[in-house]
Amino acid sequence: MQNMDDIRYNCEKILEFAPEGEVDEYALKLLRKRLYKWKNSKKEKLTELEYFVNGKEYKSLLKALYEEKNLRKLKIKFLKPNLEGEWNFSKPTKELMEKRGKGVACTFEFDPNSLNKWRVAKCVNKEKVMVRGYLSDFFVPISIHTKSKYHHAQEIPRQYGPKLKKLSGIWCDIRNGVLPIKLRICTYTKKDRYTHVLDPLSNIQIPHPLHKIPYSQRELRPALEYMKFDSVLANVDLPPLMKNILEFIFECGETTVADVAHRFGVKNRVAKNNLESLISKELLKKRKEMYYDISLERIDRLASRLF
Repeated sequence: MQNMDDIRYNCEKILEFAPEGEVDEYALKLLRKRLYKWKNSKKEKLTELEYFVNGKEYKSLLKALYEEKNLRKLKIKFLKPNLEGEWNFSKPTKELMEKRGKGVACTFEFDPNSLNKWRVAKCVNKEKVMVRGYLSDFFVPISIHTKSKYHHAQEIPRQYGPKLKKLSGIWCDIRNGVLPIKLRICTYTKKDRYTHVLDPLSNIQIPHPLHKIPYSQRELRPALEYMKFDSVLANVDLPPLMKNILEFIFECGETTVADVAHRFGVKNRVAKNNLESLISKELLKKRKEMYYDISLERIDRLASRLF
């Protein structure tokens, strides 16, 4: 892993693409705070990453982003897998190749519920996939001048609205000064979808937010349904816990307050408040005063506006 001076330097290089006047001393101070928070967050490494962008090898995604104006083709190699890592809701992958939204994924069959979960990971499956992604965490520089416009508000409005899109589109977003903290890549097969959560600052793959949930509880859905949900999840502005609860219910089906409290290690009151908030946003529906389930009708309507 790179040292913090190198990471800070690479981050500041990306901010050179931000709108003129937005990167002042105030913005750089916010960046340092954001990097301090990132450094002190718990990050488990599933794999190390190596990138080939437009045919050129890069050890750092941020360097590639700075040097390559556009993304024409991308190959990601997933190296040194952590065999003891928490792989639930992640798909062990050897290589992912992408061009214009389409690609080929070389993956392993993997059973996270088996004691011999890696025994079946000797054979590589190669399959055609559709590749999309979004920034699930990011930093946008804000100057003291911009901050002064919101001095009466408790929070500055979100300056960037992430959307599920081709990786070339995300590349353009970053080249406009959006610093990627977490990049989620979604690969869609004819029957399924799996995700990779990447940490571009340290060039590693990290566990999926639902990594502590048993994978056996996953409810398989059509690929198009996954894509619609991903487009909504990418764009909706919710607190992290609420967003994780929404994804948990979509992935695992209807649930109760007690189950959510148990799965996420929170009190029943906190679980219920988050669930009721999702109900008020019409992202969930309630059945028999006890069970909460995803509102596919609402997801479908929201997705139709985002595609």
